[in-house]
Amino acid sequence: MMGDVLFYVRQMAMEVIKKSRNQSEARRIAELAYPYPGCCLCGQTVGRELAHLDHEASNNDPDNLAWLCNHHHWMYDAGLFSLAALKLQRSHWQDRKGERTNAYMKDAGKKAAATRAANAIKKRRSDAARKAVATRRANAARIAQ
Repeated sequence: MMGDVLFYVRQMAMEVIKKSRNQSEARRIAELAYPYPGCCLCGQTVGRELAHLDHEASNNDPDNLAWLCNHHHWMYDAGLFSLAALKLQRSHWQDRKGERTNAYMKDAGKKAAATRAANAIKKRRSDAARKAVATRRANAARIAQ
């Protein structure tokens, strides 16, 4: 019985050795398969990590690998992204050659400020501000009497 247990433990140890994690090999495969850098969800290149989509570190098949920033890697591991959605986005990122498609949002702050300025010119004060000014003037007039 003890011999059977030792045999089983040795077999398990051999399986672990065969399935050992080889991160440098995985990175090499991912860089060849997915040449455009950055997280395939947001494009960030700082903190880029290699995600094993089936959570099996020994599976270095290109279909099982994706470049993610550390934030999106954590979110994927937590189950907040579906595997199909991540693979679709990874494919889109490579098709676009790493070009961000959300560039129109870069000037959103400038556009909002310009809109506020244009609206301020059209309507100097809001109705609430006008009412507040009228109330202050009326109160000041009552006090002055």
